[in-house]
Amino acid sequence: MLVQRRGDDHHDWSLYEGRGPVGVEWYFRERTELPTSVMLYHLEPGAEEGSHLHLAGDPASCSELSEDELYLVVAGEVVMTVADEEAVLRPGDAVYVPQGVAHGVRNESDAPAELVLLFGPPDGNLLR
Repeated sequence: MLVQRRGDDHHDWSLYEGRGPVGVEWYFRERTELPTSVMLYHLEPGAEEGSHLHLAGDPASCSELSEDELYLVVAGEVVMTVADEEAVLRPGDAVYVPQGVAHGVRNESDAPAELVLLFGPPDGNLLR
């Protein structure tokens, strides 16, 4: 049985020129064969992931790959920006971001926030 405990692949990163750091826990980064990757974000009050996009061949992309991304809030409250729209998200709320769309998340509240991120190729062939 493969078990990854919280803290096993933890990094504090400043991402995409956002105010940080953002605590990032990357789950089974080197082992998974799933068509998606999984991260846990921890944002202290005032922390943010800067605006970025994922689109192969686009010089503005932070990734060499085209990827869709899903942000799921599990604790706290965040402000999510996708293109020119903003929304406040609370536990259980999620946002889906298609490849090539600029997006970012920030914590404007007085309490820490945590999100699960799922990202992968738009043709991930997931079961429907």
